[in-house]
Amino acid sequence: MSVATAAFTYLIAMVLSGAQPVQRQLVTFEAKGLLKAPPERIVRVELSRGVDWITAVRTGEKTWATPEGAEISAEAGRRISMTVQMMHTAGPARVIRSEELAGVDSAGFELDPPRIVAKLYEADKNPILTVRFGGHNPDGFLQYMRVEGNGDIYLISRFVGEGWMDALERIVHP
Repeated sequence: MSVATAAFTYLIAMVLSGAQPVQRQLVTFEAKGLLKAPPERIVRVELSRGVDWITAVRTGEKTWATPEGAEISAEAGRRISMTVQMMHTAGPARVIRSEELAGVDSAGFELDPPRIVAKLYEADKNPILTVRFGGHNPDGFLQYMRVEGNGDIYLISRFVGEGWMDALERIVHP
């Protein structure tokens, strides 16, 4: 039996049995972000920075409006949707546990006051996740973040906090 005949016989056996080849080099995706709910379930976002604040209500997959019904620009809506998605998928690079922070001056993290606060809501009146973004780490690639109700400090990609700041800017100062 030639190699070609053996390969052809193997292919016919696969077709008849319905077996699909297994791609072992592919890794199954697992969301590692702090937002455990699927992003599409987030129906409201509140952003605040100093005196600037907005509330955005989901009206479509990537479209948002104010609670009064005023449309938010398409670019700001895309930015909100993308950042909600990043909160679900982008896990922290490091978690500094509250025990490690005992006796540490936390002023360097710039979390009090935070640069921006984001509150994410499902249908309930209470946020399912409230995060406060502080300063960047010394190399500038990561940003300090704290989750309300948790004493830990997270180092997360700075693009997450910048996504919220950009959305707020696009809405408050178009």
